Amino acid sequence: METREQYTSTLSYLATCISMLCGGTTSLFATYGSSFGEVLGFTQYETNLVASLGDYAHYMSAPLFGYLSSRIGPTQVVQTAGILMFAGYMGLSYAFKHFSNPTEQSNHYVATMSLLFALVGVGSKAAYMSSMATTAKNFKQSRYSGVALGIPLSLYGLSTFVFSSVKAGWFESDKSPSRYLAFMAIVSGIAHIAASRFVKLKQDPRDLAAVAAAERRRAISLATANNSNVVLKDINGYDGSNNMQADVIEMKETRRRRTTVSSPNTVNSNGDYIGITAGSLTASTLGGSDMSADSEKSATPFSSVPETRVVDTPVVSPTSPIALVQEQPVIHRFRKDPIAWAMLLGLICFSGPGLAFVNNCGSMVRALSHKTTLSPEQIGQYKDKIVATQSFFSFASRLVIGYLSDIWRTRLRLPRSGLLVISALLMIYAQNVAASVSKLEDLYPLAILIGTAMGSVFTLAPTITSETWGADNFGVCWGIITLGPAIGGHICNLIFGSSWDEGQLRIATRMGPEVPQDRLQCDNECFIPAFLTTIKIAYLGLFFFTIVLCLPKAASMTWRRRD
Repeated sequence: METREQYTSTLSYLATCISMLCGGTTSLFATYGSSFGEVLGFTQYETNLVASLGDYAHYMSAPLFGYLSSRIGPTQVVQTAGILMFAGYMGLSYAFKHFSNPTEQSNHYVATMSLLFALVGVGSKAAYMSSMATTAKNFKQSRYSGVALGIPLSLYGLSTFVFSSVKAGWFESDKSPSRYLAFMAIVSGIAHIAASRFVKLKQDPRDLAAVAAAERRRAISLATANNSNVVLKDINGYDGSNNMQADVIEMKETRRRRTTVSSPNTVNSNGDYIGITAGSLTASTLGGSDMSADSEKSATPFSSVPETRVVDTPVVSPTSPIALVQEQPVIHRFRKDPIAWAMLLGLICFSGPGLAFVNNCGSMVRALSHKTTLSPEQIGQYKDKIVATQSFFSFASRLVIGYLSDIWRTRLRLPRSGLLVISALLMIYAQNVAASVSKLEDLYPLAILIGTAMGSVFTLAPTITSETWGADNFGVCWGIITLGPAIGGHICNLIFGSSWDEGQLRIATRMGPEVPQDRLQCDNECFIPAFLTTIKIAYLGLFFFTIVLCLPKAASMTWRRRD
């Protein structure tokens, strides 16, 4: 039986890894994002609006899927992810194929493309939340929970690397990304539907015992309420002919319950109720200290009655799932926790600058390539390599930071949030590098820095969430916190888009009206002002992550009852 459970658990973990590998493809937007301008005639602001709305849908659906993963289980959520991603990618493929000529209805195209990309984002988040909630709960008692969470998270980061490499090898010669998006639709749909058949939650024996104990207490409570005047008599053939014996045996249920609770024999050394047994009942416990010796002697036959448990219910710990459910709702307790707000604001200010590069690195390649002799196909391959580099180092950092954070916490006995501060410092340095980019080769170290910082934080943050607020509450709590990247990404994407369009307008004005506007003429002047702004936002992220580090006991003060 144990071998079968281990086999099922292993299959479930592998299924979550496959789901994460095929689910983290929203960052692929950078590989085909420039086609919105080249094929559909979008401005950079409109392109970034599509990316921002997709990010909003991606992150703001997290609480919903976190709740559903805990409520109905991961299987149906993973199936939903496959359906949504298939519909979104197939819709984008159809749009690029049939909306290939810019028209006056470009605003209508913006709304349509935003909706389709939003479907991809929502499906990706459904796969992410179901996989993370399942892994967090299945490994909540493991010493290596960081590694257990880090592996699927690293595959989520590796997803962009894998599929951008596929695009560079098989689809780079296509002028439109239509075929590539159709390929993504088929792979995403099949992978998630197949994975949903094996994703299972492992039942915790302690949770099952707590639920069973609650059911027993409720049954006993109902029984005693319906039989409050039950008389104990005729036990083991005792006929009750002696009046004193009858007086001793016959008593009200309310008196019996009071005796059960107050008796020193009802609680064992572990603090569990063991109940009153018939063999332990004497005249002194039933009649009080004023009973005569004759009365006690007359009650002696009752002591020979075989022991029968009245109550056999363990006490539920105040921190158990049953006790937590009896308290106020999770969201109400979560929103009162200062560390939750610090984590949310920290992710807003950290993720925004990072996502600004992730979503727009393709446009940055296009801006810097006009000074080179690269062909359009080579420019496309260069763009895919930058995206793949960022994705690979995101994968590597997620994998390494999971193991490193376990050592950091268990051996060095330091809080994981200290690594959040280090990652925030790395993001600040990356934004300074972005503000000084002048040639294509500068994008490689920038992609490495951004990928490492983003991968580290998006591995540390869910692990900290699971440990701080409990694996059983992970889906809801992490779903709320992941609203941060949606807000931060939207703000910084719009900053980048506005800076790009303003820079392009300045260049066009400087060149004069007689020169036709060429979108490839935009250079680093178009995006450097944006990164000068995002540096300040990254400093705010460092500030809030420092607060998370300095408030290690805030969650326990809010969530656990004091003795």
